[in-house]
Amino acid sequence: MKNNLSKFMVAAAGCSALVASPLLAEKAGQLTDINGMDAGSAESALMSRGFKNISSHRNTQGYVNSYWWDGATDDCVVVEVYQRSNRVESINDATDQDCGHHKGDGAAAAAGVVAGAALLGVLVGSGKSHHKERQQYDAAQTAEFDRGYSDGLYNGSYHNYNRSDAYSKGYEKGVDEREANLSHHQRRGGYSSGVQFKDLIGSRAAGGMDELQRRGFRQVDNFVSGNARYSVQYREASRQCIQVITADGRLENITDIQTHPNCRSGYATQLPSNIAPDIGWFQRLVGASGSGAEVQMGNNGFRRVDRFESGRNGYGTVWYSRSTRQCLQMITVNGRVDSAVDIQTHPKCR
Repeated sequence: MKNNLSKFMVAAAGCSALVASPLLAEKAGQLTDINGMDAGSAESALMSRGFKNISSHRNTQGYVNSYWWDGATDDCVVVEVYQRSNRVESINDATDQDCGHHKGDGAAAAAGVVAGAALLGVLVGSGKSHHKERQQYDAAQTAEFDRGYSDGLYNGSYHNYNRSDAYSKGYEKGVDEREANLSHHQRRGGYSSGVQFKDLIGSRAAGGMDELQRRGFRQVDNFVSGNARYSVQYREASRQCIQVITADGRLENITDIQTHPNCRSGYATQLPSNIAPDIGWFQRLVGASGSGAEVQMGNNGFRRVDRFESGRNGYGTVWYSRSTRQCLQMITVNGRVDSAVDIQTHPKCR
């Protein structure tokens, strides 16, 4: 009896192996040979193994993630293709829900199949179908839009030889996407690391300028235009040259201008440590209204640290900038600035 049972178990196991082998799920670990393939070859390889494309999604970093489903084995994988290289970067297991399925849901599998869609190649090859403007064009305009989009996306020169509005719009969209994809990049090469500064936009002038100084920037030039103050800052360690626009007491804009006559080694350190590079800029406030001059002081990163009476119709104010270590005194008479001087030191200038 025991011998017969053993024979039955062995036979059953053999039958089970014969039946189960063709149905073994092919997980991402068995599909690593697809890594590095171009999108078209990868798609063909997946389809030959029984996978069908369910959906594809583009992100702003230039990748397309495509979900593939094998109905025979209830297996879902996600394939990542980088648009610029048009090659598979990775392939990973995904959940049934990612492929729009639940266990045993055969109807969903049929509904999710897009027959002959070749979505990997289509998405990577064209990639403009998500633009509403493109969908409104005829065939000739669409070609112009796509050409403009490609030129803008890959930083090609603007070449609108047909003077086409569709090309212009496509180029604009391409540039927008390129900028989004490169939002992490500081527009500089080499091996030295730069520091971030965009996060300071909108901060209060005094605090923002102090933080730039803590990050290694030193002011090398500044000037006034209207109600705005322009400051050029240089960081020698990373050779970053930026322009800061201050208005209404806040850092309104910070731009990497890359080059400036004063953005050079040693320039900032050649200046006296307790004054700004533009020594007499504050003297231009003489004659201005007192309230307007105080706004300008705030725009330039100064904070008022003292106020005192000066004569019957006048008063004095003391201003300090931690970033430049300047201590300035203004005397206002009859509502207008009568004098503005660098007093260098004051008990509250610290």
